[in-house]
Amino acid sequence: MTLKQRKAAKKVVENHGNVSRAMIDAGYKPATAKNPKNLTQSKAWTQLMEQYLPDDKLLEKHDEALDAVKSIGAQILIDKDGKTISKENEGMIEVPDNRTRLKAVELGYRVKGKLRQEEGINIEANILVIPDELLKKYEITPDTSDSSKG
Repeated sequence: MTLKQRKAAKKVVENHGNVSRAMIDAGYKPATAKNPKNLTQSKAWTQLMEQYLPDDKLLEKHDEALDAVKSIGAQILIDKDGKTISKENEGMIEVPDNRTRLKAVELGYRVKGKLRQEEGINIEANILVIPDELLKKYEITPDTSDSSKG
């Protein structure tokens, strides 16, 4: 492996998997960096990736990323009759952290040269998480309509 290839490999990590940017930062000409497979499909690159990012380690982290969670505050309100409707920051609940899960997987594949930058995963979602006990208490089902939209 050449010095420039080693430098590019370090820069890939710093650039969050962007091989073209890493190649430019490592001293490759912009025209060469436009075709990153010149680096990522080289024998030296493949050997380096297997040494520092072996498939079994990537798969282990991939598996962990698939189960990533984050904590959010659950809110419960109480009406004037004392019925529980909501109470600010009643407790914390864990929900799937899908953004972290997908970014970890995407980065692993990109670093190994199996996913080009423009093929990245782009998912935007708004998810409302309601604790099971509230779903049961207020008899909310998947087909319950949104009464807040008048």
